[in-house]
Amino acid sequence: MDAMIKESVAALFCHVIKMDNKDLEVERPLFCRFIKQDFESATCEEANRLLDEVMEKEYNIDTQISIIANALHNETYTKMSVLKQLNHIIVKNKLHDDDYDVFDKVKKAFFPND
Repeated sequence: MDAMIKESVAALFCHVIKMDNKDLEVERPLFCRFIKQDFESATCEEANRLLDEVMEKEYNIDTQISIIANALHNETYTKMSVLKQLNHIIVKNKLHDDDYDVFDKVKKAFFPND
């Protein structure tokens, strides 16, 4: 996967982390595992650097979701992995209805015919 997709996935995860003021240090190992699993060429150092960079920026989350959905249009396993990790971040700490609004938005973008 290219850098744009990694950044968009990071932006999606960071969006949920920021929404609920989740502890970034608690989420960091999960993010590293996910990036290494689905973006084989990445290291934890790269994942941590990406996470720190993305946390400092503001993103239009709808644009990021669209980028991910378009890039992964034929990669069902990777889309499911993104949803699984997103769900894990959502339920790990403080759970809010807004979190699942984001999850549903991503799910619909990934699987529009379901």
